[in-house]
Amino acid sequence: MDYLALISEMNRKTDKELAEYAKVHQIPLSKKEIQKLRPLLSKFSFQWVLTGIPDKVLREVEEILGKKKTKELLGKYAKYL
Repeated sequence: MDYLALISEMNRKTDKELAEYAKVHQIPLSKKEIQKLRPLLSKFSFQWVLTGIPDKVLREVEEILGKKKTKELLGKYAKYL
C-alpha cells in the first residue's frame, strides 16, 4: 500500500479504530494522543516521504507525545522509507 492510500485510510478510521491499528502495529498511542495528532495527519504531504517531516510538524508531535515516544514513532516511520 502506498503512503497516500495509507493516509487516506487512516483519515477514514475512527479514533477507536486507529488505536487498534496502532496497537496491532506496536505503535504505543492512546485514543487521546490520536485525537491530538489527527489534525497533523490531515496535513500529511507525500512530499514528506521525499524531504522528511517538517521541523514544525515534528515539534507539534513532540509536544503531544513527548520526546521519547516521538523518537519511537519516528523510528517506526523510518523503517517504511
